[in-house]
Amino acid sequence: MTFYDQDYANTPPDSPVVMETYKVAEKHNLIVMIHPGRNQKSNIGNVLQKNPNVNFLLHGFEIENDIVDLMDKYPNVYFSIDSAVLYAMQGLFMGSKEQFVSRFEQEFDVNMNRAVNKWKSAVEKHPDRFMWGSDRGLRWHYDEDVSILFEEFGRAFIGKLDPSVQEKFAYENAEELIATVS
Repeated sequence: MTFYDQDYANTPPDSPVVMETYKVAEKHNLIVMIHPGRNQKSNIGNVLQKNPNVNFLLHGFEIENDIVDLMDKYPNVYFSIDSAVLYAMQGLFMGSKEQFVSRFEQEFDVNMNRAVNKWKSAVEKHPDRFMWGSDRGLRWHYDEDVSILFEEFGRAFIGKLDPSVQEKFAYENAEELIATVS
């Protein structure tokens, strides 16, 4: 569910109509993926508290500054760190491919250092609840040359994590979360 989207502009994640969805998710043992909007930490906290038997996978830069606090309080919240979160080039991520690739290559090390400084301690604090994602939004994000850059950056980031966390973050946490559905 994308609560940053205009379709949900007046519908917070803990609105009564959406709370019914979480009951269905619990009944069928489903994972709920949410891309919150800005300033929805308290709404998300309310959702997590009222639905302790539902696993929620959060995603997106709008909630990234609140995720560790939410994880400290609620064991049913997970977070995928991916392209749009790691690359501090938000405008270019949605701009043209040529501009993005040029700046991405020029700023690889700066962006890597920024990502490691921001995320390494968080991932290592909650090693079982963070996972690598591959969110992409525009058609050119799927081009082979762009995909190679995304993969290179993701692998380099994973390589900066403590070795005991690397495989968990890279794929094991996602496998574990999906296994809760069956």
